[in-house]
Amino acid sequence: MTVSSLHHVAIRVQDPDRSRAFYETVLGLAFLELPVGSDMTSIWRGSPSEGTLLATQAGDTFVILEPPLEGTPDDDRFDERRIGIDHLAFGVDDRVRLDELVERLRAEGSETAGVEHDGVLDKDYVAFRDPDNVQWEFYMR
Repeated sequence: MTVSSLHHVAIRVQDPDRSRAFYETVLGLAFLELPVGSDMTSIWRGSPSEGTLLATQAGDTFVILEPPLEGTPDDDRFDERRIGIDHLAFGVDDRVRLDELVERLRAEGSETAGVEHDGVLDKDYVAFRDPDNVQWEFYMR
């Protein structure tokens, strides 16, 4: 099988509205609202009869925010010490975008070490955590 791209990444978030506000305000991402019915929402916390997925595009890849599943503790947060995804890394073409991101993160009160350099890949990047503790990285391509 030949894979040509990553189609989408789905992220479970505690509060989709809070996460959307963070991603829109700090990262400048725009979201589409995708209405879904009970075939999908029946497993969400509270089993609503309908709901909305939030989707944004990073190049050819969609990033989808989904509400928590039934049984997810209210205080649950991401922890990369468990088996599964460790972090998300996206490519950017302009170094100025990394500096602007650092400014927005700091203005929002989000922790970041600023622009760092990855000696293995020889690339500059910015790392930070979203409201659910998922580490995001934006790398120079």
